[in-house]
Amino acid sequence: MKVSLNNEFGVIIKDEADKPNFCGVIRWDTLKENDTEDWRGQFGTFISIGGKVLDSGYVFKFITEKGLPK
Repeated sequence: MKVSLNNEFGVIIKDEADKPNFCGVIRWDTLKENDTEDWRGQFGTFISIGGKVLDSGYVFKFITEKGLPK
């Protein structure tokens, strides 16, 4: 799922280190090698503070749709 918050854009990725099938970590679309933020269990809060789900056609500048560097 592609998301945005405060003019930042990212994709929700799987956190393989924790639980392979549990999502909620966002990989932000930046030049930083590992720019992630943990939002597990906080989707309601994310939306209530202005977070949005982006259209699937949104194209990232620095990362792929799986959150890997381009």
